[in-house]
Amino acid sequence: MFGGLTTFIPESFLEWGYFGIFISGIFYVFSFTAPLATALILIFSVDKNIILLGLIAGIGSLVGDILIFHFIRISFTDEIKELSEHKLSIFTLKKIPKQYQKYLAYAVGSFFIATPLPDEIGVTILASSKEVKLKHFGIVSYILNTGGIFLIILLRNIL
Repeated sequence: MFGGLTTFIPESFLEWGYFGIFISGIFYVFSFTAPLATALILIFSVDKNIILLGLIAGIGSLVGDILIFHFIRISFTDEIKELSEHKLSIFTLKKIPKQYQKYLAYAVGSFFIATPLPDEIGVTILASSKEVKLKHFGIVSYILNTGGIFLIILLRNIL
């Protein structure tokens, strides 16, 4: 089924087994590497325990999202502050009651993380909200990415 694709992937990477799945999970969350990571996960799913594969790839995706989360929180602090002081941001935030702003950030950020759209957008939305804690972000990220990985594996088995 994946004969042509496997010729482009170094044999040694496929021999890494579950560690290779973990690395594929990390690459699963980045825009430019997501297609390759998805293909690798599908290749690994041919001869590995699908449940264990999904859980390990989900942990890898959590690591990738936490890297993005920390990068945004640390590197873009000034830009986030400046953006929050912009007239459009102030106008928008005044229209949304304070108690719902965190939930809206979770909803919009989770949408991007759960879909094939770039995780970077969703993680940026969540990381820019001071009310989103790393612990809660980690739970949301793991559940959504692991669910997406299981969905991909399920679709491979159906098709």
